[in-house]
Amino acid sequence: MTTVVPTPTPSPVAVLLDGVGAGYAGLDEDGTVREWNAAATALLGWRAADVVGRDLAELVVAPQCRGELRARLREVRAGADPAPSELRALHADGGQLPVEVLLGPAGWPGGSARYAVLRDAGERQVLTRLQEENRLLTAATGALVTQHEPDGRLVYVSPASLHVLGVEPAELLGVDVHGLVHPDDVQELYRREPDPGVPVELALRLRHADGHWVWVEALRTLVRDAAGTVVEVDLSARDVTDRRARDEQSSRESKLESLGRLSAGLAHEINSPIQFVGDNARFLADSYGELLTLIDTYRSLLTSGQPMDWDERVAAVRRLEAEIDVDDLAAEIPGAVEQTLAGIERVATVVRAMKTFSHPGHAEQVYADLNEALTATVTVTRHQVHSVADLQLDLGALPPVRCHVAELNQVFLNLVVNAADAVEDTGAYGSIRVSTAVDGDSVTVSVTDTGGGIPDDVRRRMFDPFFTTKDVGRGSGQGLPLVRSVVQEGHGGTVTVTSEVGVGSTFTLRLPIDGLPARDSA
Repeated sequence: MTTVVPTPTPSPVAVLLDGVGAGYAGLDEDGTVREWNAAATALLGWRAADVVGRDLAELVVAPQCRGELRARLREVRAGADPAPSELRALHADGGQLPVEVLLGPAGWPGGSARYAVLRDAGERQVLTRLQEENRLLTAATGALVTQHEPDGRLVYVSPASLHVLGVEPAELLGVDVHGLVHPDDVQELYRREPDPGVPVELALRLRHADGHWVWVEALRTLVRDAAGTVVEVDLSARDVTDRRARDEQSSRESKLESLGRLSAGLAHEINSPIQFVGDNARFLADSYGELLTLIDTYRSLLTSGQPMDWDERVAAVRRLEAEIDVDDLAAEIPGAVEQTLAGIERVATVVRAMKTFSHPGHAEQVYADLNEALTATVTVTRHQVHSVADLQLDLGALPPVRCHVAELNQVFLNLVVNAADAVEDTGAYGSIRVSTAVDGDSVTVSVTDTGGGIPDDVRRRMFDPFFTTKDVGRGSGQGLPLVRSVVQEGHGGTVTVTSEVGVGSTFTLRLPIDGLPARDSA
């Protein structure tokens, strides 16, 4: 009995590109072909049945160009922008021909992970066509694509504006883009490029037709003429409002989890000095009463009308002094006062540290003292850590750093608590060292522990949301994702990890001193 395998229904993207005569290959992450449209067959002679399930580079690309295609696939996988390349392709008849290949991330639900758009490189204006096809692909993923002139006037808006902003594209043509952007985010449109022509990633809010603000992440490209003057600003944006809400909720939960774990330690840090302050206060109150009795005796003997010689008066005073042990009081009262003042200062230090740690911060980045923030973090975690590790501070001289210090406080806390957990899991008393230094135009913050190290399989996943190797109640898997999000996305920094199993780990944060790249007008 013969089984008939049904022909897969082509994706809308494949059909769309068929309509403009562009070859299309839907790819897996590793470059395996999952979809092949009719235009690709017309260009190269290979039928879908020949290529689906096969490696695109091995079957379709000439041997001398396979390395280039695979390198480009790796770049796209790492987040590079779609860009056309010219390669030699193998035709089904055995010949070779030049083709323009545009690789990029697909991203539409239920579809392929990557795409390759193929065009005969002998056709003129291929770059323009590839860019137009990329625009079609972007529209197919639901991205909002716009183009506006330097004065802000919109000259192109993709169909996704209806879904993202609730407005038809035609209604936005000629509108000033600045009126759509949240007033606090307008300058974000013109953040300076690291190099001319290099796209810049932005995060900003756009006004929806119903009045609420939509968070988008966008890729902005400044188009210049031959003289280097900006003539057009291109944006490709996607709605991340829901994701940001989830991230904020996750951040709040992470903070609550951390504060919950710290609460017992903080209670001890405050309760211990309060106890001996209370004991000393009661001792001083009792001593005060006894000394007042002695003073009253002095006064009564000096003013007594009874006939008493000097020796009798001295004897009466000595009896009372011995009764209240005045010599011991004279020795112990200064120490009690000193201990009380030290206890009060200890409580004040913990309270100041908690105030520094839990300060809500500012909406905008401001210059802050990271050494002070780290000292506060160590103070509020010391009780939790000291039973498992010696916690050392090695703070270099740092300039003020432009940052969201409240967010970084949470990052520092997560790293120190994770280090303590790693040391505790070894069963041996260890050490944790927190250090800072200046490195060029950045500062580094390192947290080093003598824990058990991180196996390779865990390192590959440790920044994934909700991934954790800890027992229930010791971690939710949100700490390290928050660390990476705050440092990389929120501050334009980097997080690196070095670890050796059985020896320990070091997490190093690199933060630009002046915060995210400066913004400038176009």
